[in-house]
Amino acid sequence: WMWLTKLKFGSKRYSEAEFKRLQCFLDRNLPLHRAPVIESFRLVLSDSRFKPEDIRMWAVVAVSRYIRELEICSSYFPEKQNILPSSLYTCKSLVILKLNGGILMDVPQMVCLPSLKTLVLKGVNYFKQGSLQRLLSNCPVLEDLFVLLLRCDDIGMFIVIVPSLQRLSLYLSPRCNLEGFVIVLDT
Repeated sequence: WMWLTKLKFGSKRYSEAEFKRLQCFLDRNLPLHRAPVIESFRLVLSDSRFKPEDIRMWAVVAVSRYIRELEICSSYFPEKQNILPSSLYTCKSLVILKLNGGILMDVPQMVCLPSLKTLVLKGVNYFKQGSLQRLLSNCPVLEDLFVLLLRCDDIGMFIVIVPSLQRLSLYLSPRCNLEGFVIVLDT
């Protein structure tokens, strides 16, 4: 398995023993993975026993292997949990990023995702206003954007200025009250 380029972990509720085995396996073996490139890395975590710092470490390992597709689904994190490593925001190889759940996006000032073409953000929380705009403005080849906003108190204005964008899917929860929209798809 250490040479496989497509990795998927999780997707069910675990007994205490199963949870500990998976966590131990990932902690001990993922850093030893030998493939120089990971085509896809998918974590489906429907168990609140997974700690944000563990998930961050697993994501760091994936990003260090020139990851092309990263998907993290986490339905049971308490709100405002930052599990994304800062190295993710400057990953030159990342083409597809899918985040689903109460993941906090603390977008740093230095962002550069030169290969990112597909971005899916479902129910993601943002550290502060302008985070989403800063992220999008540093994805020069982004073609497909899917955003599901469950809460908008951390967004302010929804601003999308991405000349390369070909598809935009925006879904708003009834509880979402944005200050406004600015969408510029062609400059």
